[in-house]
Formats: sequence, structure tokens, C-alpha cells
Amino acid sequence: MTVGCSTVPSERVKAELLNDWNAVRYFVIVVRRGGFTMAARSLGMKHEALRKKIRLLERRLDMQLFRSTGGRTNLTDDGNQLYQFSEQHLAGVSAADIYGEHRDLVLSLPKLVLESFLYREVISVLRENSGLKITLVDDTPELQKNADLVVWMQEPRRYSELSSQLVQPRRLSTQSFSLYATERLIRGRMVPESLDDLDHYMAAQYQGYEHFANFAQWNDFIAQRRHGSVHVNSPDVQWQMVRWANCVGLLPDRAAYLDKGVRRLPEVLGSALELDIWVGLNEQAANTQAANMIAERITRAFSRR
Repeated sequence: MTVGCSTVPSERVKAELLNDWNAVRYFVIVVRRGGFTMAARSLGMKHEALRKKIRLLERRLDMQLFRSTGGRTNLTDDGNQLYQFSEQHLAGVSAADIYGEHRDLVLSLPKLVLESFLYREVISVLRENSGLKITLVDDTPELQKNADLVVWMQEPRRYSELSSQLVQPRRLSTQSFSLYATERLIRGRMVPESLDDLDHYMAAQYQGYEHFANFAQWNDFIAQRRHGSVHVNSPDVQWQMVRWANCVGLLPDRAAYLDKGVRRLPEVLGSALELDIWVGLNEQAANTQAANMIAERITRAFSRR
């Protein structure tokens, strides 16, 4: 979007702009952001709603401010004049006043849920709402206590204090976990059917599993191994160990990163292990549109699986 020097707008136009703060604000953000799409994201508005506001401004001023050329939005000569005047008028005005003040939202997401299921959804939320202020933290109790939105994992049919402390708690999914190995690892070898058959396999263990009582069979097996295991504190690193280091690992079924290069080994543990995934908001966040929007997006992400 080209912005150049131009003549000063008329006194009538100046008066119109000075009497309508939002008109100045929306117009300048469209220019600064290089078009309507990014401007709407910064403002947390619908794309068409922002276009409507600019069209109303153009009718009031009897000017065409923007012109679309080759898929790009450019300022007209009149638009250039208004932008130069608007920038002078906004000198010294803070970015928060121009773009709108957004309360910092703190989201507590377990690494396992974020890395296995929600990375793409979180990125999509940020791309569509670039004016939001979001802090991502993990699921330690201290951080959960101060978070606006909390996603947590618990054993099925077990009571969690979080469900009574948070507003609108809802169960998103009952997630199953199975052992996986790469096809190339077991190609030409006996497919393991019990834990005893894993003696000659390297095992990768995500340390986050160790505090779930219903994972005891697998956790005890790993703890008793005298050789051939690697312990990691990231689900993504565990996946990389399975995918590229020929390890056997316990992975969430339907995780985003699973592909045709791995094989599920259901017989080894007898049955899949399960955890429930929940989401809830703190009392203050439950009254904010942004927090509810993110909770709904997370809910939809799991309903699609």
C-alpha cells in the first residue's frame, strides 16, 4: 500500500475526522496493516464489518479512499491526503488507544494436548485475531490457578478439583493411548505382542505419563528396564524418538503427527490406556468474549477428531 506526500485535506474533511475518532482509527489501521484482512484481525472484527465502516466514511466524505489493483489494496490520492493528516493527528497516541486495549489472556495447556492436538488451532486463532494478547503456560498447579482458560487431563471417572474451581467445565474427549513403532523397525521381525517382547527394543518415555495411576503397567515396565530407554520432557521429542530413532513409545491415538509410517501395537498392553481431556474458564474470563471464543474453538477442534 503506497503512502506518499500530498496536499492538506479541506477544513470540512478535517472536521469530519476530528469529530469521529473511530473513523480515523479504522482508516489508519487499514493503511498501517496493509489491507483489510490484517486490519480486521488486529481489531478483532469481521472483515466485511470493517469494509462497511470504511464505505460509510467514504460516503460521508464523498471520497474514494482505497482502490483494489491486482488483488492489492492501495490508497487513492484522496486517501493519501487523509492518511498524512490522520498520522499528524495521532502523533503521540499510544498503540493501545489506536488498536484497542486487550486484556492479556493466559491459557494453561498441557504439553501433550498442545503438541498432539492443538498447535494448528492455536495458530489459527492467533492468525485470525492478531490483536489478542495471549500467554501460553503449561499445566503446573501454580500456573493453572492464575490462568484464564485451563485445559487439563485426568483419569476417567476421577474427581478433579479443577472442575469445581472453574466456570463452564466440559469434557472434550476421552483420549486413548497405545504403543507405536515405525514400520521399518518391525519390518522382517516378530511383531511384539507383550511387554516381554520389547526386551530388544529401545523405548521412549514421556515423563508426563508418570503421575497417572492408570498408566502404572507401562510406567512400572519402563522403571524396571535396566537398558534401552530414553526419558524426555516433551511429547514432540518422544514422537521424534519413535519416528527417527527406532524407539517404541506410548502415543495418543489420533494425534496430529501420526502418519502411515508408524504402526499401532494394541496387543502389547492388552487394551488402550485412557485419559479424559477437559476445558474450563476462570470466573473473570467467563465474561469475556475472547476467552469464550477460544474455549469454543478448542471444543470444536476435539469434536472433529
